[in-house]
Amino acid sequence: MAEAGDGNIKVVVRCRPLNSRELARGAKPLIRMSGNQTFLDPPEAGSQQEKQRATERKTMPFSFDKSYWSAGPRDEIGYCSQQTLFDDLGKELLDHGFNGFNACILAYGQTGSGKSYSMMGYGPDKGIIPLTCSELFVRVENKKAMDTNLSFTVEVSYIEIYNEKVRDLLNPKNTGNLRVREHPSLGPYVEDLSKLAVNNYDEMMTLMDEGNKARTVAATNMNETSSRSHAVFTLILTMKRHDPDTNLDTEKVSRISLVDLAGSERANSTGATGQRLKEGANINKSLTTLGKVISALAVASSNEGKKGKKKGDDFVPYRDSVLTWLLKDSLGGNSKTAMIAAISPADYEETLSTLRYADQAKKIKNKAVVNEDPNAKLVRELKEELEMLRARVSGSASEEVYDPKIPPEKQIVTYQTKDGTIKKVSKAELQEQLDTSEKLMQSLNETWEEKLERTQEVQKEREKALEELGITVEKNNVGVHTPKKMPHLVNLNEDPLMSECLIYQLKPARTTVGRLDSEKSAEIRLSGDSILEEHCYFENTDGKVTLHVISDGVTFLNGKQISAGQAHKLRSGYRIILGDHHVFRFNNPEEVRKQRDRATMRSNMALSITAADLEALKESGTRPQSPTSESSGDLGDVDWTYAKREAALTRLGLDPSLNSLPDEDLNKLYERITMVKNIRDHNSKPRPESSLSQADDVWSESGRPFSSDALTDDTSVDAVPSHGSPDAEGMKDAQHQLENQRVEFESRLQAISESTEAEDLKEEKDHMQHQLKLIQLQMKRLLNARARGDTEAELEPFEPVIYSAKQLRLIRKVLDTWRAHRSFLMAETVLSNAVLMKEANVISKELGKDVSYNFLVASGGSLAAPSSSINTIAGLDEFGDVADPVLASATQPSVAVKVLDKRHNAIYVWSLDRLHQQIQRMRNLTAFIDRPSYSQHFSSEEPFYNSPPPEYSFVGNALISLAPLSRRLSSTSTIPIFCRYTAEAIGSCRVDIKIVSVSMPSKHNASSVASTRSSSPVPNQIPQGSKLNFFLTVDSVKGLSPHDFSSAHLQVRLSSFVGPGLKSEEFFHSNSIDLDTTPPSSLKFRRSFSIVVSSKVLSHMREGYAPVELFASLRPQYLERVERWDEMREQKAYPPPRSVTPDAKSGSPQPMRRSETDFVMEQTHDVVTWLQVLELGPDGSYVPVPVVSQGSLDPGAFNLHQGLQRRLVLTMTSNSGRQLPWTEMIRVRVGNVRLMDAKGRVHKSSSSALVTLPLQQDQNVEFKPDGSGLLSSESLWDSSVHDSQLLNRVTPSNQRVLLQVSWFVAVESCADPVQFSMDMAVTMQTRDARPPSKLISILSSTRLLSKTSNVFHVRLSPPLTRSPKDLWRLDTSEKYVRGEEALGTWKPRGIAIVEDHTKLVNMERRAADVQAIRVILASSPIGSQAPQQDAAIWGSEERLRKALELWQKQFGHPGEIVLSQEPNIAEEPGKSPLRREDPQASVDGQLVSSTKLVPRSDIPTRKGHLMILIDANNDIWERRFFVLRRPYLHVYKHSNELEEIGIISLDGVNIESNPEMEGLLGKRFTFTLFTSSNSHAFAAPNIKDLQLWISKLDPTRPS
Repeated sequence: MAEAGDGNIKVVVRCRPLNSRELARGAKPLIRMSGNQTFLDPPEAGSQQEKQRATERKTMPFSFDKSYWSAGPRDEIGYCSQQTLFDDLGKELLDHGFNGFNACILAYGQTGSGKSYSMMGYGPDKGIIPLTCSELFVRVENKKAMDTNLSFTVEVSYIEIYNEKVRDLLNPKNTGNLRVREHPSLGPYVEDLSKLAVNNYDEMMTLMDEGNKARTVAATNMNETSSRSHAVFTLILTMKRHDPDTNLDTEKVSRISLVDLAGSERANSTGATGQRLKEGANINKSLTTLGKVISALAVASSNEGKKGKKKGDDFVPYRDSVLTWLLKDSLGGNSKTAMIAAISPADYEETLSTLRYADQAKKIKNKAVVNEDPNAKLVRELKEELEMLRARVSGSASEEVYDPKIPPEKQIVTYQTKDGTIKKVSKAELQEQLDTSEKLMQSLNETWEEKLERTQEVQKEREKALEELGITVEKNNVGVHTPKKMPHLVNLNEDPLMSECLIYQLKPARTTVGRLDSEKSAEIRLSGDSILEEHCYFENTDGKVTLHVISDGVTFLNGKQISAGQAHKLRSGYRIILGDHHVFRFNNPEEVRKQRDRATMRSNMALSITAADLEALKESGTRPQSPTSESSGDLGDVDWTYAKREAALTRLGLDPSLNSLPDEDLNKLYERITMVKNIRDHNSKPRPESSLSQADDVWSESGRPFSSDALTDDTSVDAVPSHGSPDAEGMKDAQHQLENQRVEFESRLQAISESTEAEDLKEEKDHMQHQLKLIQLQMKRLLNARARGDTEAELEPFEPVIYSAKQLRLIRKVLDTWRAHRSFLMAETVLSNAVLMKEANVISKELGKDVSYNFLVASGGSLAAPSSSINTIAGLDEFGDVADPVLASATQPSVAVKVLDKRHNAIYVWSLDRLHQQIQRMRNLTAFIDRPSYSQHFSSEEPFYNSPPPEYSFVGNALISLAPLSRRLSSTSTIPIFCRYTAEAIGSCRVDIKIVSVSMPSKHNASSVASTRSSSPVPNQIPQGSKLNFFLTVDSVKGLSPHDFSSAHLQVRLSSFVGPGLKSEEFFHSNSIDLDTTPPSSLKFRRSFSIVVSSKVLSHMREGYAPVELFASLRPQYLERVERWDEMREQKAYPPPRSVTPDAKSGSPQPMRRSETDFVMEQTHDVVTWLQVLELGPDGSYVPVPVVSQGSLDPGAFNLHQGLQRRLVLTMTSNSGRQLPWTEMIRVRVGNVRLMDAKGRVHKSSSSALVTLPLQQDQNVEFKPDGSGLLSSESLWDSSVHDSQLLNRVTPSNQRVLLQVSWFVAVESCADPVQFSMDMAVTMQTRDARPPSKLISILSSTRLLSKTSNVFHVRLSPPLTRSPKDLWRLDTSEKYVRGEEALGTWKPRGIAIVEDHTKLVNMERRAADVQAIRVILASSPIGSQAPQQDAAIWGSEERLRKALELWQKQFGHPGEIVLSQEPNIAEEPGKSPLRREDPQASVDGQLVSSTKLVPRSDIPTRKGHLMILIDANNDIWERRFFVLRRPYLHVYKHSNELEEIGIISLDGVNIESNPEMEGLLGKRFTFTLFTSSNSHAFAAPNIKDLQLWISKLDPTRPS
């Protein structure tokens, strides 16, 4: 802050020390400082500090005006104390203030970084604010003593900004939200803000203390903390100098603002939800706006002086938040400003954000001016403004005269401003401006004596308001002064600044606690929903206080909820929680004084310490100089966190003092902990970290200060704080004993948890719970069926089966073994999804996306969805648009999609489910390519790529066998690295596993003496429960080509060594190397691991493998090689078939393409359903009921009459014709009556059963010459059978009655009838009600129809074949896809990928097993005595022969199952060819159906008349009206679109139009529309319409 008027904002950085939580988790400082430079180092790879969101991987340097290091010991050279900070900033701040400049200090940083500590301080470490205030009055007195003509006045204001609301902390009358205004001369200011006069430092501290009290009371009511609000403390220093020569007075006014901003952390890093998330949103809003303002000012400052830059070009959004509006002068305005950026040494992301914030702020230039004699000018301008406003409010002759009855808001006044602008405003606005200006005028004309008098009045009101709440106010005292003898309550708060600042005295006799807004008398008044009018009372008798609960008041004493009817004696230090968030500590000064005297005598009398003495000392181990200190137990550091945590643990049934519990109670405690843990494991729901377990040191804003040795682990319920006592050595010994007890207790818990019995009980319990859920589900199905009236529904009988733990393990092992044989299932998946793969490549080719897709077998487990932890998108894995949960959760190999992203030079994997989703998005791009209003809502890149694309792609892995590790053997081996996509060895690496130690559990040590080598099948096996420490080294990497990869790194997962049971995966990666400049041998991975070996971990080590993953940045050559390898592999697997005769010529023609009827593939059909309701007319015939539709999206509602017979007519039509061979409609059901009100809300009714309607005998089944099919049936409907009041009464206007209509259609190719279901809307009218008038369709968008229309998408899926010889029939790669000509010879991978995957797995495991066996054999003793020792066992030749026969015996299939896409390969040689059966006959009656109601579309792409050929044999053309609503072409009889005839699905559309076609059809302007289900011939009126229809029907068709 230079003395000149112009200058940049001064920015300093201060780093706090590591707090207790960071020390407990082993965090290391990431901050280094050298001079004025600050360096931020990235966290070590694999450390707990490393977050997936940490994208910067290099040291980040920053330069500021000052870099303050406060993270070391106080005696360290370069340590910045509070006094150092004040000397550099506070004194300079006062210099500017006394020179007449405005000044400001901002403190910015995340919660817990030390902002409030730097600004306010704690205890003796006073911050900038109290030190500045103290120095201010020292300078005032010195200057007044040096110059008698100089006088000073100081005024103070204190506001808090919370949730974008301004709160006055010094005036209890200003309880609401104060308004922020801006005056042309004064700038932004807070209307009605109290500015109180002070004469000395003590008065100022009193105001600050009482402001903090008001802030604490309001915060407790709102359940907030200071870290969630901004505080602004403002000093207004006025200097008056009297010139005796001229007898004139001159003034200088400076405004000194001290700002403590809220915490800047993100919501996802705090785990905030609900109200806290809303608070965070407003905090982030103000801080985000502050960032925008700083950024805009930085840009504006850097653009100053540049030519061609207008002043108005740089818009600064001051008014976007209250905070920035009030700080307008401090940021880029008339102020000398400094910013303190408080940073944490261990949080990389938040620290980097703060440093970048501060780096922007230092670029801002302010233009400060001396505020000299502002009052005279201001008073003159305000007087003129007041006179003008009064004249305008009263009106004049030239203005329009209004009736007095007209409100002021509607009376418009026209006036001319000083600059000549004509303005029109209402009288109400003028009156508001007048009131505001009068308030300003009154404040400026107020004398100093009047200000002092007003300050005293506000002081009395403030004291009265606090006394009404029961808060003790000491007259003429600064700060919190606790009573010397009187028992009292002191408040505790999450924020240390708000803690211990409210004192409630408990006077003799009875002190009642009540509700704030209650009319009943109470000495202490609190607010909150859980505070009753008479909540509780304290009884003080001769200095002994008891607590009594009244009725059902929520009251906790030492964490336990107490009930009414019993008195509870209070001792000093007890914790009391009233309601939800009023936390207090009880203090009794006389009791503390007596205990301190007794403790002093005891410590002087005894040299050794006993357990009883320890307990007594713990009661007296408090700070001797503070009468408010606690005296009980371990309460030297009792704060809000301790009290809340104590209550939470008690509510969970846990006692915080575990060390004093006997063994029996500890065992019970363990059972309860295990039960809760099992429930959480079963639910598999991650629990957010509780804020009750957080504790920070003096630098934290979310908890009270802790001593450095207070807690070793903030989340440990049995960590015992250490306190000062007269005998320090005795306390250390006791602490050591307690620590030993804790270790013994943990080892006992570990022994029990590792026991097989506990695991068996857990498995059986989970199994029984699963069976119970199945029974409940079966009962629910039965009840639902009965509610629907489906009495004839056949439900399979269910009997629960209970297995033992041993049986469950055997079942699981068998299932896992069979599930591993997935070759046949994967082959079926590849063949049935080949058409989707082809379609995805066609669309990407058409749109030029430079990406290709193909099949890949994704390994299960840890390699199901490998991703680099260095990638920039690694932190987004929890979000659905980046993560692939289906692929990540796969435990077995499965078919996936390999994405060759040639645009971003990356390879990644999708699941088939994600491919289905992405293809739908791709179709949207092609379907709406000519509709910008639609296509603008679709991303043109997202459907084709991962966004953002990965920087490192998974290339391959080296597989390590864990068998030597399970035998406690260190190993060194060279392992090949196999490519994931080509199954080739692309390199090798050396893997060294060195066992450091194996820590045996106590139970194993006790039994290991009696064990021998021969008694164990694996002599050196690691015992269960032991702790294994080993060091993994991967180096000597060879074979990686810089032509394929630009950079690479290695990665290892923790689950690779402990098995797949981890709830949260941990990744460890090596440093990335640049292969252009560094050889592959420089790629190294080193890390130590410490694993607790449970039974599951040991089982995994015996049989499992650990992959070392290789990730690399790819080059285009590698992508091209992978793509070529796919094509070559398919040609090698399935060469072109040759002639079977040996004398056939090489030039013989190729076999004809197989007929599509030979294949069995999924069918899709679109079915239109029209529903009509017929009512009996006067002439005895049934006539259609009118349908009233409110628009194209509304299917309409039938207008029914009471008491008439009705019939339902269902008509179905499909363009698929005989491809959907329906025969009849076998059942129609109606029911599930509901009411839809005027707001669209649906209300259920008691009539939910579906009633089967009688069907008429005659049904119309017709297959027309144009290739379409039609099915129509009629059923009788009597609405009275539903017994529903909704159908019996008249329906009110704007309401509808909804009914569910279900019907079943028999189809020849389906095993079961195809079920359709939709809702029908009706409105009941009186019997003589008239039909709706046709005028409503003319005057509004309402339409009158005769039927409702719905479209169903029917999917007929074939049953998957179970015969290898029929596998080829599922192949969909030959199915035509529109535009596949662009792919050329490309084909999707076939079932050869299954064979490739099997070979790759076998090669990897064989290589790993060879190396493992070498290690094991090398460590085995070899001697001549070994055969002799085993001669007695293997001496029996018969037993040896039997063992050999068992090894040679084969189980299961007699030979290898051959998977092939060609039918002739499945025939066995030497046998006659299999008889060619009709493939359709084998699947007739076996297809599985599913239907889906297609949502309606309202915006048409094109409308118009066309001629359509309906009978090609007789050359019959008809003129129809067509409406294109993608993905369907709707056909209507007339242009009014009332009578729909059918629809044409545009799936797989292809259009042909040429002169030869016109000559063949005998009409001009014709075109043929080919779809996946049918073909149609159209004739347009002219060439223009022909071109328009072709372009709209197929937008991708080249023009």
